[in-house]
Amino acid sequence: MKKKKIIPIALVNLMIIIPIMLLIAFLNNNIISELTTKDIQSVTRLTENNIYADITREFIEPVNTSLVMAQNTFAYNWMNEDTEETEQKMAQYLSSIQNTFGYDSVFWVPHETLSYYHPAGTDAKVDLNDDYAYWYTSRIDAKDDYAVIINTELLDDFALTAYIDANITDSQGNFLGVAGIGKRVEHLQDILNRYINNHDVRAYLVDENGTILIHDNHEFIKNKTFYDLENISNEISLLAKNDGLPFETQVDDELIITQYIPMLDWYLVVTKDTSNLTPALNKYNIKIFIAFSLAVVAIMFATSITISKYKKQIISMSNTDQLTDIPNRRIFENALNEIIKSRDKATFSLALFDLDNLKIINDEYGHDKGDFALREVSKKILEFVKEDDIVARVGGDEFGIIISDTLENSRKILEAFIDDVNGDESLSVINATVSIGLTDLRKTDSTSSIYKRADEALYLSKSLGKKHLQVAKDT
Repeated sequence: MKKKKIIPIALVNLMIIIPIMLLIAFLNNNIISELTTKDIQSVTRLTENNIYADITREFIEPVNTSLVMAQNTFAYNWMNEDTEETEQKMAQYLSSIQNTFGYDSVFWVPHETLSYYHPAGTDAKVDLNDDYAYWYTSRIDAKDDYAVIINTELLDDFALTAYIDANITDSQGNFLGVAGIGKRVEHLQDILNRYINNHDVRAYLVDENGTILIHDNHEFIKNKTFYDLENISNEISLLAKNDGLPFETQVDDELIITQYIPMLDWYLVVTKDTSNLTPALNKYNIKIFIAFSLAVVAIMFATSITISKYKKQIISMSNTDQLTDIPNRRIFENALNEIIKSRDKATFSLALFDLDNLKIINDEYGHDKGDFALREVSKKILEFVKEDDIVARVGGDEFGIIISDTLENSRKILEAFIDDVNGDESLSVINATVSIGLTDLRKTDSTSSIYKRADEALYLSKSLGKKHLQVAKDT
C-alpha cells in the first residue's frame, strides 16, 4: 500500500516541476531574445555611425582642395590662352598642389580651350563627343558645385581612384571649366572591413540606383545592386536621403540600415543577420532544461550576469564621450541634478572650462592636433580631482567638473591644473590653453542657475585674455 501511495506523489511532483521548467525556459527565451535583439540593434547602429564618420573624414580634404582650386581667380586671367607659357604656368601651379597634398593626379580644363592641364603639362583636348568625356560633360549644366567619381576600371586590391571634379565658374555663375584632383582611396575598403570583422556585419556603398560601388567582393562592383544582395524588390524604398539621417528597417531576419552620404552622393548600407538567434537560443534552452534539476540556481545566476553585462555595455556606449573616454553631457546633467537635490548634505563646486583656440588649432595644425589637445586636457584634469568628482565633456571644446569641495579648495585645484596645461610643451607648441569659470553650490540654486553662473564666469575668463580661472561673482 505504501508503494502505491509513493507513485502518485512522484507523478504529481513531475507534473508540477515539468511545467515550471518549461515556463521558465519559455520566459527565459523571450527575455534573452529581446535583450539580445536590442543589443544587436544598438551595436549595429553604432557601427553604422562610425563607418559614416570615417568615410566622410576620408574625403573632406580632397573635396575642399578641388573647390579651392576651382575658385582660384589668379588662374582665370590666363587659363584660356592656349600657349606654351600657359602650359608652363598651369604645370607649375598644379605641381605645387600635387606635391603639397600627395594626390595621384591634379587637373584643370578650361571650357574655352578644352585643354587637359596636369602637373606634367597638357594632353589631348577633351572631346565632348567622346563617351569617356562624361565626367566633363556632366558638369556643364550641373547644379551642384562638384561630383565624386570612382574609377573602378583601375581597381587593384580594392584601392580605387576617386576623382573630385569641381566646377569653375565666374562671378555670374557661368560655366568656365572643371578643376579637380584624383586620389587613390587606399583604405576605403579597409574601413569597411574593420567593422565587418569586428562587429559581424555586412557593409558596402551604393549609388542612388542601388548599384554597388564598394564591396569586399570585387565581382559585385557595378554588377550587382543593393536589391539583388538583400533579395528585396526595388519597389521598396530603402535608399532615401531622409534629411541625412539613417534609415532603419527589418526585412525578414535582416536588420538593414542605410544612410545618404551628401559629400559623395552615395549611400552607406550596413546589414546584420539575426537569423542565427533562434537556433542559438534553442540550444541554450535545451542545456538549461537538462541542467535545471542539477543547477537551477547556478544557471539563473549565470544568465543574470550575462544580461547585466549586455546592459552595462549598452549603457557604457551611450554615456561615454568617444574621443576623450570620459562621461558625456547627459551623465553630467544627471549628476548635477542629483547634487542639487542633496545640496544640504555636502559641499560642492561647479566649474566649466573651454579648450581655448580649438578652431585655430584645427585650422592651422589639423584636426588630429585638435583631438590630441582635447584628450590631453581631459587626462590632465583627472589627475587633479578626486576619484568621486565628475569630469565630463559637455560640448565640442567645453568640459564640466563637479568637485566635492569648497570653493577655495576647488580654486586651488583648478589653478594648479591651468599651470600644468600652460607648462606642457606639447600643448604650448599649438597654443592650447584652458579658460575656467568656477562657482559654488548655494542653497537657492537650481540646475540652471548654478550652470548659468559658471558659464558667465567662463565667458568673463575668456574675455579677459583666456588661460586663467574666473570665480563667479556673488549676486
